[in-house]
Amino acid sequence: MAKRFLYLLALFLITSRIAFGLNTSLFGNEGEQNKYILGASADTQTTETIPSPEEPFIFSALPTFDEQIKTSVITADARPEIIRQYLHKYGSPLEPYSNLIVSLSDQYQFDYRWLVAIAQQESNLCKRIPENSYNCWGWGIYPEPSNPEVLKVTRFDNYEDALRRIAPQFTKIFLKGEHTKDPCEVMATYTPPSEGSWCAGISQFFDHME
Repeated sequence: MAKRFLYLLALFLITSRIAFGLNTSLFGNEGEQNKYILGASADTQTTETIPSPEEPFIFSALPTFDEQIKTSVITADARPEIIRQYLHKYGSPLEPYSNLIVSLSDQYQFDYRWLVAIAQQESNLCKRIPENSYNCWGWGIYPEPSNPEVLKVTRFDNYEDALRRIAPQFTKIFLKGEHTKDPCEVMATYTPPSEGSWCAGISQFFDHME
């Protein structure tokens, strides 16, 4: 029994000394830790400095989420979203055509706000139009010469058909030269009877979509 006790005591002392020796070699320099690579000989063994736990770590900052969003907004075309939000605000059935409105405006080279602004002025964004006409722009709507009480109405198959047929006519008839910048110039040919309220409304709607 005594021999077994002495044997265990000797084993404990030996392992303690080995463990103590490893600790002193790993933490030989004050404030600095060395990581030894296992499996290397004493001559070829290399060390890698490990910062002290008491010293602060400095990390390089990654781009913030806000910065990433700003970059995406800058590189994207905001016009379809501006149009969509404007049409959504007023509950217009033209909302699904926001991308088409901008595309047609670019194709026929006029300000992307014209189709929406005139629809707002003429029909409150398609809420007051002749039944089944899909004509939100007052396009080709006028009293019958032989009977002024009867309206002559240009009708379209749907809103997309109306947009695609009206857009090229804007460029050909009304939105030429400086007309693209001055609603009052367009008013003189688009709705001659107006005394200024039409272009004032268009200008206001333009400002709301900037």
